Amino acid sequence: MAIENTLNIAVLNCGYTCQSIQEARGQYHDLFGAILQPAVERANRKATGSRRVKLEIKGWDTVNQVYPQSLEDIDAIIISGSPNSAYEKLEWIQTLNRFVADVYRNYPAIKIYGSCFGHQVVCHALFTNNGAVVTKDPAGWELGVHSVQLTDYFVSRFPNLLDDNSLLLQYLHADSVFFGEKLPEDVHVIGTTPQCKNQGVYQQGRLLTLQGHPEFDQFIEEECLKLVGKRVGWQETFLEDALAAARIEDDASTAADIIVQFFVEG
Repeated sequence: MAIENTLNIAVLNCGYTCQSIQEARGQYHDLFGAILQPAVERANRKATGSRRVKLEIKGWDTVNQVYPQSLEDIDAIIISGSPNSAYEKLEWIQTLNRFVADVYRNYPAIKIYGSCFGHQVVCHALFTNNGAVVTKDPAGWELGVHSVQLTDYFVSRFPNLLDDNSLLLQYLHADSVFFGEKLPEDVHVIGTTPQCKNQGVYQQGRLLTLQGHPEFDQFIEEECLKLVGKRVGWQETFLEDALAAARIEDDASTAADIIVQFFVEG
């Protein structure tokens, strides 16, 4: 049966991939397209009629404050990772926080997803009044592949995709989100790792965030680790351990399936 609906996604590129990644994989919106297109195809094989979709992705240079002129035809926005922090007082980050808050409050049909920095921006923009604080994690960096212990509630929302309560994802972050008070009743933390207790938030039909990077494959993670390690001065043994952790098999395809199902069904 013919595909009947288009899933229009605006990816807010919150930085630029390094030269090696750009040449091999493209910019952030290309990385998301590379994992979401196969997930859409997998979903379409199981769906019929109006539940089948065609994916359309466009990237926007939010560092230079370039945003969609109209949100009328957009079904979802993705906030990418970034070398910056959600709490920095840079004009483009403050604009991004305002944009995310505006979409959430005034465009209830648009779903919002964020990875890493994107997760932190969502929490900073929407839940500061609930005690959300984005700051340097006192435990330091979380790097390479780690297993998220998912909550029973989150697993119950995607029972066709999750066989158990774990999800292996690539990580590269030193900032984390901490909640000092309760979130709104219908907003849920999705899971934890031993280091980071807030691995994402979920609100049915509105929000999904992941502290990890399902859009990073092993090559991308390794290139980023080498770049960051050089920039911040990691010791060689520390970098080697991080690179070894990046070579563990992950569950990026399952995460992509979850994101697509969230976009399509909520």
